[in-house]
Amino acid sequence: MKLIYLICIFLTLSGYAQVGIGTTNPDASSILDISSTTGGLLLPRMNTVQRDAINAPAVGLLIYLIEGNVQCLQVFNGTNWENIYCPSTNTVPTANNVTFSGGLNVGQVVTGTYTYQDAQLDLEATSDFQWYRADSNTGTNSIAISGANALTYTLTSNDVGKYIAFGVTPKAQTGALTGVEVTSPYQGAVTTVSVAARINEFHYDNIGTDVNEFVEIRITGAMGSQPANLSQYSIVLYNGSNQSTYDSATLNTLVQTCDSTDCYYVWQPISIQNGAPDGIALIGPSGLIEFISYEGVFTALNGGAAGTSSTDVGVLEDSINTTANGSIQRTSSGTWLLNQTSNSKGLVNGI
Repeated sequence: MKLIYLICIFLTLSGYAQVGIGTTNPDASSILDISSTTGGLLLPRMNTVQRDAINAPAVGLLIYLIEGNVQCLQVFNGTNWENIYCPSTNTVPTANNVTFSGGLNVGQVVTGTYTYQDAQLDLEATSDFQWYRADSNTGTNSIAISGANALTYTLTSNDVGKYIAFGVTPKAQTGALTGVEVTSPYQGAVTTVSVAARINEFHYDNIGTDVNEFVEIRITGAMGSQPANLSQYSIVLYNGSNQSTYDSATLNTLVQTCDSTDCYYVWQPISIQNGAPDGIALIGPSGLIEFISYEGVFTALNGGAAGTSSTDVGVLEDSINTTANGSIQRTSSGTWLLNQTSNSKGLVNGI
């Protein structure tokens, strides 16, 4: 009975000359017609040792080679195995040399840096950034800082005593798109720096036509610890005759020079009045820092020093003895002294 059944199957296949899998109407041009919407054709998968062990492979024999990271659809041409198609292996981008720089004081801006790399040379898209805060330089109790998702971050009072790290998740425009986040080492601890700003030196009168007139402001701390927003600091010139302002400048518009302990900001206005009396005020984020005058005292009527009486520096320049390079300079103890022939603008005072 079984023999009769097998003979019937053979006669059926021979009669139609096509085999259909998943279809009752195989295409007339095919010997095998496979139809499916839920699966695919799975060829034998093997490595090179298994492939080369095939005894007398026929011309046109197909396999799918998997050898390490290499995968290829191969056909035997009678002599060798040839690649029909080898899918490319695309790896995700990486971020290397992740770090950040900037002063670790409240109000300072820290900036992240990194090197983007992609083995397939896929260009960088918009990578993701995240700043972190922790209790130690090993990342104890690390948390992502809410809203800190840019290349830069301004340190706040919440960061005092904490350690900061910068993280970047690299992203490619094409290929494998998103890499693994890499974070920098933690740096800290963040501190609060008490900024001391003062009027440090000025020149307003000299022999002949007044030249080289200037006002210099000194703010304690090296460059990395200077105030983040220098536009909140301003120099205001006062005319003692009418007790009113006549010129001003903000520190962010001035030339900055720094040494290891202080930074200096020099303003050279068109003209500084010659006194009897006149004054200079320094205004900061919280208001008036100091209001000095030369050749007398007066009370300001307007501006940041309004209602405040000036403090006379106690020395003066004149058009007989003071040279164009002279200045009135402040000592480390706060005393004002006159140097008739030499100034030190942009540098530590030489007296």
